[in-house]
Amino acid sequence: MSTPTPRNVWSRIYEDVKMQIPGVTDAVLKQMTYQVVNDFFDRTNIWIEEVPIAVSPNSRTYTFTVANEGSPNRLMMLYDPADASPDKHWVQGGVQMTVPGTITLRYAPSSAVTWNAAIAKCLDTVGSEGWPDVGNGLWIIDQYGDGIHYGVLGRLQAMPAKPYSNAKLGASNWQVYVTERGKARTDALKANV
Repeated sequence: MSTPTPRNVWSRIYEDVKMQIPGVTDAVLKQMTYQVVNDFFDRTNIWIEEVPIAVSPNSRTYTFTVANEGSPNRLMMLYDPADASPDKHWVQGGVQMTVPGTITLRYAPSSAVTWNAAIAKCLDTVGSEGWPDVGNGLWIIDQYGDGIHYGVLGRLQAMPAKPYSNAKLGASNWQVYVTERGKARTDALKANV
C-alpha cells in the first residue's frame, strides 16, 4: 500500500465536493474542510502521538509539546514503556490534562523515569495550499475521506442564504458524516482489529 500524498488526498475531497456544489469558492471549501476535519479528530481521538514525559520525584506537573503537526487535545493514556506486560496500563489513577500540553499527576513518582503519554491531537495549522496540515495523519484522511466529504457537504448545504443552501440535504449529508465518524471512533478504540 502506498503512502497517500497531500495532493491526491485533498484533491479527491475537492473534486467530489465541487462536482456536487460547483458554485462554492475554493476558500470556503477549504475553510469548511478544516472545520470538519478538526471536528473529526476531536470526536474520534484517532490522530495519536506518543510523547515521552521525563518525570521526577517531588514534581506533579509536566508540560510538553507534540513533535509533529497538530496540537494536544486529549490525554488518552500515560504509561510506562518499560513495563514487561504486552498491554499498556495507566501509571497511576487520577492523571489529568486540564490544560492541553500540561499533565498533572495525582502524586509525584518515587523515582526519576520516562513515561509515554498517548496524546489525541486536533488541527492547528493549514498547509501551503490552504488545506489542513495533518502531517503523518494523511492516512486518516485517505481512509475516512468519504465520510469527511459528506461532512463538508453537510456543513456547506447548512449555510444560510447561499446558492447551494439546502437544509434537508445538508442534514442528510451531515448524518452520513456522523455515522462515518462513529465508525472511525470505533475503529480507533479497537485499534482496527
